[in-house]
Formats: sequence, structure tokens, C-alpha cells
Amino acid sequence: MQNSLIVRGSITRHRQFGMLGAAIAVSMVVLGIVTTVAAVEQHRVPPFFPPGVFLVLDLLGIVGFGILTAWAIVLRKQAAWHKRLMLCGTILIMSPALGRILPLPSLGEFAPLAVFASMAVFVIAGMIYDLRLHGRIHPAFYWGGGVLVVANGLVGPLGFSPPVLRLVERLAA
Repeated sequence: MQNSLIVRGSITRHRQFGMLGAAIAVSMVVLGIVTTVAAVEQHRVPPFFPPGVFLVLDLLGIVGFGILTAWAIVLRKQAAWHKRLMLCGTILIMSPALGRILPLPSLGEFAPLAVFASMAVFVIAGMIYDLRLHGRIHPAFYWGGGVLVVANGLVGPLGFSPPVLRLVERLAA
């Protein structure tokens, strides 16, 4: 809806709905964390993810979403930054949807990599679009892509770390 409002030139309406969107984003971060923790507590972690990996993957995704979305809101008057950071933030919370679309059970230990690669495709597509349309890649994609890479790079080491494994054990008890 926000994109269609901008295309139609309804900037005032876009800003009004943006305030609602900001409130929704804050609630998404809170509910995302609560839901992820509840899934671990209730033993509802998808079988193709070790519980520590699931916990870290989802928490880093939702925190990354929160950071990039908050940054996009701060830069809302700089349209080029705003729209790209919003896109990258949205990409960071795609892992649950991708878990339903991709054949993750058959990928075994490569499931997290498949999720990361799928999300990276969207960031790369944005970079290619910028390159073709503007002759350069906007720095927002480097920041958004960087958050994606760092967050996913931390999933394995943190997901199997003793503190996270202890936390999962306590949550699942």
C-alpha cells in the first residue's frame, strides 16, 4: 500500500500510514521476540533447525529488521535511503516465510544457508536494479546487505554456543 501511495503521489497519505506502520513495526519486533521464545518454550521449533539456531536466526532477523526500519524512519525525508532500508529490513524478516516455501526439511544442515541465500537474492536484485538504473549501487544496500551477512554469519557460532544452548535448555524445560 505504501508503495502505491508514493507512485500515485499521495505523499501526505503515505506519511499518515507511515506513522501507523512505525507502530506496527515496533509491535512486530516485540511480538517477534515473544513468539520466537514461546516457540522454543513450547517445543515448536521446526525439526530442520536445531533450537539454538532457530532462536538466534529469528532473534537476529527481528532485531536487524528493527534497526534497519528505525534507521529508515529516521531518514524518511531522504527517499533513496528510506525505501532501500525499508526493503532490506523487510528482507531480514523473511526467514519464517521462506521456511514455509523452501524444501528445508530435505536440505538438512544446509537449511539455514538456503534461507540466507534466498534473502540475499533480494538484496542483490536491488543492487542490480540500482546499477542498471542509476549506474551505481546505493550505499543503503551495502548497509542492509551487511546487516544480513553479519546476522546470518552469527547464527551458527551463536546458535551452538554454550550460553545459547543453556538458554534454550532453560526455555524448553
